[in-house]
Amino acid sequence: MVTSSTQAKAHFSEFIDRSMQGEEIVVHRRGRPVAVILSYEEYKRLRDLREKARREEALAQLRALARAVQEKNQDLTLSEKDALARELVNEAIKSLGDRGDIRFEES
Repeated sequence: MVTSSTQAKAHFSEFIDRSMQGEEIVVHRRGRPVAVILSYEEYKRLRDLREKARREEALAQLRALARAVQEKNQDLTLSEKDALARELVNEAIKSLGDRGDIRFEES
């Protein structure tokens, strides 16, 4: 469903009920979409998908970094390569965490 911001304000309770039934309400202001009313369950699903995509991208970057390090250090012993790769991966993880690109949750 598409509605104006004025209608969304006037019928907010009704739109919440409709969103809980699975309907997504797109709110327009001055003819342009600016917001969506959706159920909390759908919001959580979308949030989890976004977090999963962010984690997959971070892992892909870490794997690419590990491959690049291994290729550039062919003269190192296997244990030296492993140690260097672990060090770089740990630095990358810390950097991604510090920037807020990934989050770690205790289980």
